[in-house]
Amino acid sequence: MVDRFHPEKALFPVVVILVFLLLAMFVPPLWVVAGILVPVPLIFVYLRWGRGVGMVLLGLVFGVLFSLVGHTQAVLFFAEYAVLAAVLSETIQFKLSFDKCILFSTLVSAALSIILLLFIFTDRESTLTEFFQEQIEGHFQLSMEALQAMGDKPEELKTMREFASRASGAMAQSYPSLITIGILVTAVVNYCMVRFLWGRIYGPGLFHPARFSGWVAPEQAIWVFIGSGGLLFFAEGILGTLGLNLFSLVLVVYFLQGLAILIHFLESRNVPVFFWTLIFFVIVLQPLLIGVAVGLGIFDIWIDLRKIRTKPAEISE
Repeated sequence: MVDRFHPEKALFPVVVILVFLLLAMFVPPLWVVAGILVPVPLIFVYLRWGRGVGMVLLGLVFGVLFSLVGHTQAVLFFAEYAVLAAVLSETIQFKLSFDKCILFSTLVSAALSIILLLFIFTDRESTLTEFFQEQIEGHFQLSMEALQAMGDKPEELKTMREFASRASGAMAQSYPSLITIGILVTAVVNYCMVRFLWGRIYGPGLFHPARFSGWVAPEQAIWVFIGSGGLLFFAEGILGTLGLNLFSLVLVVYFLQGLAILIHFLESRNVPVFFWTLIFFVIVLQPLLIGVAVGLGIFDIWIDLRKIRTKPAEISE
């Protein structure tokens, strides 16, 4: 569905994007929300007025950012958000399924972002891994100071500092998976948001009819889970780092499958959307519940909680 282009209507998404980005620049805590939602108006314009107008809008936002914050931030924005918005829009227009839309947009955007970051750090004294480690240690230090101000015991703080010192190095080594996971989350949120809004305004016809609640992770993912776990715990050096990154990514895949199972049961029992939001909010804030969702996703391979997998006998028929 491509409408006749109206320039005055296209300016509104530009203003929304710039407001999001400026809020994120001057109020850093808002970056988590504002950054994730930036592609929504870009995708909406792309889908409503077509590829040409969408590309012009992406170029316009890039040019404004280039003049406001410099070339480095503008290029990273282009890789992380503009490319993601463009690929997601194209895959939606081709009526690809939910998982393919997310997969293609995440892979292209993440690969381009990592390549650009590596290129940016080629002429700097510190490596990209060292940069991430410094950032992680800085966040840990802020957390320690906050806990100290709240009156935590010195021995507990010492234990946490030792843990932070060990964990920061491992987390820095996993920067490729952390970047990919961040872009994956952005892609999922934007796809769901655009699909919801588009369905309310124009109807669901533009999107592939398959629902997220029926999504099943590829069966081969369990072998990646086992293999990467083995590398993570028994290998060192490059192989250990590879295992860490793959293991992190496959955990997210099974977390999403766990959420799909949860949504399936929420839909089947007609639970109001308000309670969906409350449940998801609690899950995100509780590491134990995140682990439960991952466990559901993994064990669904054998249990088939939703009873939606096609049996071999049915295929042959």
